[in-house]
Amino acid sequence: MRFLIQVITIIILAFLLELFLPWWSIALAALAAGIAVRSNANFLAGFLGIAILWLAKAWLIDSSASTPLVEKVTRIFTLPNKSLLFLVMALLGGLVGGFAAFTGSLLKKKS
Repeated sequence: MRFLIQVITIIILAFLLELFLPWWSIALAALAAGIAVRSNANFLAGFLGIAILWLAKAWLIDSSASTPLVEKVTRIFTLPNKSLLFLVMALLGGLVGGFAAFTGSLLKKKS
């Protein structure tokens, strides 16, 4: 249950921080959730929280865009389709979130 609470906390905090701060604010959200809501799988919670958030945001932006920007970016990175681009974005964001949540869990003393 703490794992699910930590994932949801990371998603909400990262979404709110990304509205006002640069992309790296996701690390601050995962770090804060790692300190406040420590579970048994902190890295996985941070990874899933940010990966789900970025995947959902990328899909929403792509579905509402009037220009084929994602197709142009996939051609720049020589990827075969846009699904792979979304997967790479989720993987990179997830790694940042996972390491930040794990670091946050290590900062809090065990009680």
